[in-house]
Formats: sequence, C-alpha cells, structure tokens
Amino acid sequence: MEIKEVTQGQIIVESGQKIDALYLVTKGTVSASYKGGKYLLNSGDVIGLCEYRRGEAIMEYKAEEAASIIAYPLDGIKLPESVINNAEALKYFIISHFRQIYEMFRQYKRLWSECNNLFDYLTNSYKEYAGACAKYSLTPGELPGFGELSKISLSEDIPFWMIGYYVTLKKALNVWEFDKDSIDFAHGFLLRASEDMCTVVGLCSQMQAYKKNICSFFVNEKGMDFLELLTVLYGKVAGKDGLKADSTAAVRKKMDDVTKLLENLGFGEISYYKSRRSNLEKKLEAMKQMSAAGEEGGQVQVSDMEDLTGSLHKILAYAKCDDTLESSFIKHVQEYKQMPNKNGTEEDVRTLRHKLTKEFYQVYTAAFKNSLQDQDVPTVVKMLFNFGYVDEELAGEKNAAYLCSIINQLQTAPERGVYSIYEWLMAVYEGKKEPSRNEFDLDYVAYLVEQRKTGAITKEEEKNLLTDNTAKVLYELENVFPMVNKITYGRITTFCPIFSEHNVMKPLDSILVSADNLHTALDGIRTKDFGAYYRETMFSAPEQGVQKEFINVEILPDFILMPNVGIRGVMWQEIEGKRRTTPARMMSSIFQLEDLSLILIRLTGEFRWEMCKRVQGARWNDVSERSLTSEYFDYIQFYKKNQELSTDAKEKIKTDMGRAKNSFKEMFIMDYTTWILFESNGSPRMNKIARNILYSYCTFTAAIREKLKANPMYREISERYEIRMGQKRHRLENLCQKLRSTGKPIPEEIEQERQFLYM
Repeated sequence: MEIKEVTQGQIIVESGQKIDALYLVTKGTVSASYKGGKYLLNSGDVIGLCEYRRGEAIMEYKAEEAASIIAYPLDGIKLPESVINNAEALKYFIISHFRQIYEMFRQYKRLWSECNNLFDYLTNSYKEYAGACAKYSLTPGELPGFGELSKISLSEDIPFWMIGYYVTLKKALNVWEFDKDSIDFAHGFLLRASEDMCTVVGLCSQMQAYKKNICSFFVNEKGMDFLELLTVLYGKVAGKDGLKADSTAAVRKKMDDVTKLLENLGFGEISYYKSRRSNLEKKLEAMKQMSAAGEEGGQVQVSDMEDLTGSLHKILAYAKCDDTLESSFIKHVQEYKQMPNKNGTEEDVRTLRHKLTKEFYQVYTAAFKNSLQDQDVPTVVKMLFNFGYVDEELAGEKNAAYLCSIINQLQTAPERGVYSIYEWLMAVYEGKKEPSRNEFDLDYVAYLVEQRKTGAITKEEEKNLLTDNTAKVLYELENVFPMVNKITYGRITTFCPIFSEHNVMKPLDSILVSADNLHTALDGIRTKDFGAYYRETMFSAPEQGVQKEFINVEILPDFILMPNVGIRGVMWQEIEGKRRTTPARMMSSIFQLEDLSLILIRLTGEFRWEMCKRVQGARWNDVSERSLTSEYFDYIQFYKKNQELSTDAKEKIKTDMGRAKNSFKEMFIMDYTTWILFESNGSPRMNKIARNILYSYCTFTAAIREKLKANPMYREISERYEIRMGQKRHRLENLCQKLRSTGKPIPEEIEQERQFLYM
C-alpha cells in the first residue's frame, strides 16, 4: 500500500466528510476532535473507525505532528481486501478500535464526574454567597436561568452492560488467533463498535456542552454572572465594614477561586478571562482607595439627599390616593424594605411582591392623571414615572442621588423614536401616537369592539372612547405597561416594579440606555443587514410619468424605555394599526444589564419574522409562495429528509430546536443572531440551507458581499443574488431613462429606490 505523508496541522478528514477510506497511522500523532474534546491516535491506530458504520465523519482528524498514513479504500461497510487478506492489518484495526473506545469510556466517566462536581460547586457557591448576603442584611442578586438549572441528564445513556462487555471481549481477544475464518467476526465487531463509539462521542459532546453552560453561570461576556454578584457583594461589604480582612477575605478568595477554575477548565477565550480578571482587580483597587479616603464609592456624591427625604410620602401626597390604598402601600413598602431576601420564593415573599405590584400601578396611574394638568411635576414624581422610584432607602442613597441628577436631562429623543415611558404616555395622550396592542394582540379599536360585543360598553360609549385621549392613555397604562414592564425586567417570578438597590448589579451610569447608544447599536445591524427595516410599498405619480411602482421605504422602530433595571428587550408589535408603513414598537429596560447590541439583533430578527408573516398573511408558511418565513419553515419542518444536510448538521438542528422550545420563530432568531455576529465577518457557522435563506432575505451590504465572494461557501449564492438584483436594476434604469427622454424629472422616491437597489 502507498504511504502518504501529511504535514503538521494538516486536516486529514473533516467533520461531516464522507468516509470513503480508513487510514492506518504508521508514524507520528493524529488528533481526533469532537465538540468540546479530543483524543490522540498514534502509530498503529486507524483513522475513521468511529464513523465506519455511519459513513460520515463526526470528528475532525488532524496531524498534530508530521505523520505517515496508509489509505484503505472502503466499499460501503465492507472491509477492503487488503485488510481481509492481511491478518496483521486486521489485528491492528481491531486493537485500535479497542484503544479508541476505551479512551472514550475514560472521557465519558471523567466528564460525568466533572459535570456533577461543577453543578454541586455552583449550587454550593451560590448558597455561600446567599449566606454572606444574609449576614449583612442584603438581598442576593439573581443569576438568570439558575433556577431552571438541574444536574446533568443525558438524552440517552450507554447501556449498563456496555463497558463490561468490551472489557471482557478484550480479554477474550488476547488469546484469539486471527485467521481467514475471523472475517465475519471482524466485520461484525467493527460495525458494532463503530455504532457504540458514535453513541459515546455524542454523549461526551452533550456533557461538554453542559459543562460550558455551567461555566457561563460563573463568568459570561454579558457580565450577568456569579463573578459580578461577588464583586457587588465585595463592594457592599466594603462599604459597611471598610476593607477589613476578616469581612472581605472569604468573598475575595471565592472570586479568585472562580477565575482560576475557569482558566484551568479552558472554557471560553483565555484572553477574555484575563481581561475580566484585570478589570476585577481594578474595581477592587478602586474600592480600596475609596475606602481609604472614607468614601463608600459610587457614581454621584449625595449632596441633595435632603430633597429626597420622605420620597414615598411626597409621591403619595401628589397622587392623592384614597386613605386605604395609601396606608396599605406604605405598610407593604416598609415590609419589603425589611425583607432580607427580596427575591425569595417563599409564599409570604411572593404574596408581598404581588400586593406591591398591584398597588404600585394604582399609585402610578393616579399620579400620572394628576400630572396631565401640571406644568411643574416634582422631581420625585418624575423619578417614579421614569424609573419606578418610590423610596430613597429602598433605592439606596447613591442610586437615589444618581436618579435625581439625571431625571431632568434624560438622553431620550422622541423625534428620533426613543421615548422614556412617561414621554410615550404623553405622546399617546396628546394624540401623537395611537395606543399599543394589548397582550391578546388587540389594538385600541379592536379592544373597544370587543368591549361592546361583551356588553361592557354601549355603541355610543364606543364612539366617544375612540376619540378620548384620556381613555387611550389609561388603556395603555392598564393593558400594556404592566405586562411589558415585567417582561423587560426578565426575571418574571421575582418581579416587583419598585426600584430597589438589590437589582442594581452594575453602576447605573454604565447601563443607562440613551438614544445615542440605542441608535449606535441599531446602526451596527443596518450596516450589515441593510434591508432590515425597509418595507415595500406602492408609489404612483401619473403626472410625473410613473403609473405604479413598488418601492422600498425605511421605517425605523419606536423604542420605549421601561422603568426598571432589566435584562430583556421586547418586539411588541411590527406595525401601528393596519398600515404597513408605520413604525414597529420595541421596548427595553431603561437600565439594561444585558448587551444592548445583542438585544437589538434579537429584536431585529424577530421583527423580520413577524413583518414577513404580516405581509404574507395566512400563507406565511406556504412554500409555494416564496418568502422568508415559508422557506425557513419548510427547511426546519423537513430537515431530517434533506439530503443536502450532513448528519452533524441535522443533529445540530435537533439540539437547537430543543433550545428554541420547538419554536420556528425562536430558531430563526438564533440563526439571525449567528448571521449578524459571525457570518457577516466571514466566519461560517451555519449550514448551507440556512445560509442560502438568510442571504436571500437578509442580504448583507455590498461591501460585505464583495468580501465574502472570495469564500467558495458564498460565491454561488452571491452570483444568484446579483443576477436577481441586476434584473431589478435594469428595469428601474429603463424607467429612469424613459423619464429623462421625455424631459420629466425623476421623482425623489424613484431615485431613493435606485439607491436602495445598489446597497
């Protein structure tokens, strides 16, 4: 057989590649890598045995050093004659398979133990953290998703007998004589072992993914992690006791343990951990310096706290609530302040949060009604409207002072579609904006029709309410605001609308959402997916020589900032009323703990999906009418039968659909996020089918398309796209030429469409 030389770093077999040959390593070392793990093959080992039965590589085989290999071509699942007729080669094949499956059994046992140990370490660490918080009468911060986390549970597991079976079989083979009568056994063994090997590799990949998920609770790039909770705790402990060694040592040690653990495990980019650790050291040093200076640290000096003293009573006096509501709200706020764990799941804590939530919106509505006729709304009331603020002690003095310092200079911009919740409510009251749809997807008009049909209002009352701006804003306050406020907060089970210090995990000035940083994040998407917010509409100007032309118009969404410290954004509705050329409505917390760019990418993906459904109507999933939703729906629904998808690609779709809770829309949003974050930068992460759909309907700008042409993965779809666009450009250029020849000016709308087609 011919010996082939491979250089260091050369990939011998790619994941997903058809296995048309097995390779015997005669010299050097080759790595076999699967998702999250790998093992090494040395001289005498055989490449491809794991996938022998499957016929498609589930691992990547790469030369770790210069190596020599011998290829044995396969004919289906039949061993090559050169192996069948060579007892020594046959022996190598079987022994190598034993070595490989033993190695995967070893990794399986190690990973199972590591997964359980990491889970225990995380849960115990959080208990220690909660105990430290209780010691200082602090409410523990939340880890998003931690409540739903459970010990490792595999979709399937290896049979209880499998490991013992191979151990015993190996012993039996030690005295086995390899001869021509052993061929059927060899075939059977390699096929059986290949199938079992694939199972074990898949299970190990699942456990690696579980480990990665556990580690993301400790440290993640969003900063909503255990390390951040410890940092906040460290700062609060230092603020109470100063940086006394006996007070802060345990917290500091846990911070050190967490960062070292993750560095050792090697999850994520080491550079990120080092950067995070460096930032952590800077934070701690800053705390030390502020403590030495006799300061507690923070963003704003408390110079005007006397103005905020008794905020709750000032707000209630302004709202003019009835005595029963007023006394009840004061009582419940005081009880909430005394709660050691405001995020507790005990019945009494949940009941208190529920009562406070109900009373808060009653107070908020009463105060808002009174503000409609007031040209000089008090500062504390403005803080209530825009931040959910009610009490200086509950907010924390530093936070209260900061809110006070920014309330009259919020960096919103209604003229650019960015509103605080108070500005939005006033826009509805003044008739500049129509009320939003409620949670049942009914707009104001449809809501009134429903009320009339149920007998709640008369036809005459319906007619009057249609033009009653006060009724419209009350509808917004009662039917939309509470629901959206809870959703954007993100931790629904522990939600309370009152601004509280325990929710502040990062400095407020670093997480305040402004019109500028919102539009910066939005522009980052539009420079990639240029058509994201364009709508097709009809243009007609017979007097200018244009009868009927479909043109694309960009309509950016309205953003409404909810009064909470939250982790989510919401794409509430894709249009206003029935007209497709109206802005979408998107909501976000005014203090956003999550990465704003990532939130807007998700919202844009959701907008694209919902807008397409709106345009397509009942036929949104009918593949006979080509559209984003119909083609994507068809792709996901029938992916198992798609011969263009590899086994690995199909397995990934299955896993992702589980993460998306079998939602086609959520699956699309995940793919759209990958499209914007990675594919736009020339880093392929998607399968061929998904990439074709996204390229067709969420096309990159011309500059990005030009760069991607060099990649064979994009070349074909890029050429098809340019052909389609060339036809559209040609048609429009002909129209423009016709207008010029008749001496008529080209309408601005047509010129804008021309520019759009060249984007």
